[in-house]
Amino acid sequence: MKEVQVSIIIPCYNCEALIDETLDSLVNQTFKNFEVICVNDGSRDNTLQKLEAWSEKGCLNMRLVNQENAGVSRARNVGISEAAGRYILFLDSDDCLHPEFIKRLVQGVELSGADVSYCLLSRDRKSVFGTVLSEDNWYAEQNQAEMMHNLLYRMGEIGFYCYIYETSTLRENNIFFDEKTRFFEDREFNWKYLCHCQSAALINQPLYWYRVNPNSVTQNKTVRWITEDLDAVIRVEQYLFEHECEFYPELKSYLFSRVIWGKAKRFAVGRSKELFRRLMSEYDVRSCMKRTAKDKNKLVALASRLYLIHPSLFYHAVRLKK
Repeated sequence: MKEVQVSIIIPCYNCEALIDETLDSLVNQTFKNFEVICVNDGSRDNTLQKLEAWSEKGCLNMRLVNQENAGVSRARNVGISEAAGRYILFLDSDDCLHPEFIKRLVQGVELSGADVSYCLLSRDRKSVFGTVLSEDNWYAEQNQAEMMHNLLYRMGEIGFYCYIYETSTLRENNIFFDEKTRFFEDREFNWKYLCHCQSAALINQPLYWYRVNPNSVTQNKTVRWITEDLDAVIRVEQYLFEHECEFYPELKSYLFSRVIWGKAKRFAVGRSKELFRRLMSEYDVRSCMKRTAKDKNKLVALASRLYLIHPSLFYHAVRLKK
């Protein structure tokens, strides 16, 4: 058998309603030399039965791993340990891929000779599946500072699942997901990996459909007070500092502020006034908003300016706009 080139890791938890469409998007890939590792994270619905049915169909080179419910980070780590491919891609069980997603990310690395390649994501299905890619000049070469700049300032367009990861780089540098962190664990993983990349190929088009799932952890309106994401930011800062990354000063000047902004947004959307007030009392949110008021994302900048006028303007505007 031909050696597997790409391993696609899908953590699965109570996803019976959406997993068929996700796996269909893999069947439709123009690149075929990949395996699918589905890690069933103790699902309580019919997810396991659905995955077993897909495995029996044989239309995908699928491996099914069962574990007791331990969270998405454990599931992804298990996938990394099980991966047989030279490269690893991550796919959430409620998202879908453009038919050329795998092909372009693999080619982006191999044609350019870069350490990593990545694309954009979109929450709009039509903008992903309506994307027509050119055969000429379809990627742009970047250095480390340029790729890190994009990850820092284009958070709404780029997620960790937009990248292709070299399996050996992950294992040799012991880069795994922090299993104690429920928020920002994917960004922490992403930043640590890019520390070991000096060049990138950017496919500046959305090839990953990020479905906004109201039942997901990040969309939970009753989310309780957490600090794991801020702790993760500090770990990222320390990691870049220890690896003498030239982008460290830029990241340190902005990332913490952007995560504070995201936390304020989360509490506003979730109508958690008490948590919103507590955030203001425990952190210097105003100074952070001064920094995000210069964000290239117009909505982030506008919301930040509203906060600087009065926090209640931010709270109500973000809550209504979501």
